[in-house]
Amino acid sequence: MKKFKYSARDTKGKVVEGEVEAKDVQAVADILHDRELIVVSIKEGLGLNLDRLSEINIGGVPMKEKVVFMRQMATMVGAGLPLTRSLEIMVQQASNPLFRKVLKNVLSSIQSGKTLADSFRAEEDIFDDITINLIEAGEESGNLEIILEKLAVELEEKDALNSKIKSAMIYPVIILLVIVAVILMMMFVLVPSMADIYSDFDAELPFITLFLMNTSNFFINYWWAILIVLLVLIVGIKYYLDTPKGKRTFDKLILKVPVLGGIITKMQISQFTRILALLLGSGLSIIKALDLTAQSLSNEMFRDTLLEAKEEVEKGGPLAIPIARSEYYPLLVSSMIAVGEETGEMDAVLGKVSEYYKDEVDTATGNLSTILEPLFLVIMGGAIGFIALGVYMPMFQLSTAIG
Repeated sequence: MKKFKYSARDTKGKVVEGEVEAKDVQAVADILHDRELIVVSIKEGLGLNLDRLSEINIGGVPMKEKVVFMRQMATMVGAGLPLTRSLEIMVQQASNPLFRKVLKNVLSSIQSGKTLADSFRAEEDIFDDITINLIEAGEESGNLEIILEKLAVELEEKDALNSKIKSAMIYPVIILLVIVAVILMMMFVLVPSMADIYSDFDAELPFITLFLMNTSNFFINYWWAILIVLLVLIVGIKYYLDTPKGKRTFDKLILKVPVLGGIITKMQISQFTRILALLLGSGLSIIKALDLTAQSLSNEMFRDTLLEAKEEVEKGGPLAIPIARSEYYPLLVSSMIAVGEETGEMDAVLGKVSEYYKDEVDTATGNLSTILEPLFLVIMGGAIGFIALGVYMPMFQLSTAIG
């Protein structure tokens, strides 16, 4: 038998703490339930208190942990288990220290009479407004099990998309780093060695060679100034991008970048249609759904269009018309929205559009490495060729003169 420390609440809400001997945590929970107590926490009684250490967490709550929570909560709620009991089980099963602490706070909040949505709303940086509003809609409509299942799918798709984009960018980033490393090595090692050799000759050096030698000298003598300039540029650009004007300018320009702009457009449309379909299918009003969907979009151009569309819908106009006027939303999207408005099956139509653009994003991200790889290789080859030409051109001229 092991000793366990527990914290619980009685039927009047009073906190009760103590120790009990039992086989495991589940046995302690059963004992407390028999005493008509609501479990807040159960900890094994160790000589050394590691509670504070166990709450140390780096990196926030992983997406996988949130997905597991949604699915298991949906299963338990669907099986008729009370919300407090379901959360007690999730507290014991949570592997992430931060999420375990959050779930304890949520459990305590619910026991004090608050809803699940309001309890999570009090916990910052765990779930976004869309997730919380969907949970709230599920509680109000009595469809919490269905909503939690939908949220699990939504979180999985979001995580899968982010993973694909990161995977697609790994190889191009590695090539770019190799390019920079090779160029720096040649400028700091090869070109100075060449300069020492050519300094013994009185022959006039080609312009390319002189340019490389002067550039190499500048790198060697003023590397600290280059680092300072780069640091100032990075900080300055970041500061500008953090301003509303800077963010808007960047979002507008990036959509015009070949390949990348197309991928971002497809990603934004996929997210717009998927989130709006989810919100409308969960019973939220079109105005509330448009507002929340706009907040979820990262690009200001798409967000502004949606907010303008919301204002027109508030006045009684159709959603398809302002979407059709936008230069950023393809005609297919507005046409399908018009079909959804005519048939009264907006969420189903948007779901199909979302699936289409999800496949488009998958294809585009899959081809991203294929497109960028030869481009970076050409850049690296051109840079190395230029440096090699500057290094060996004097040798060719010298050999020609001797011959």
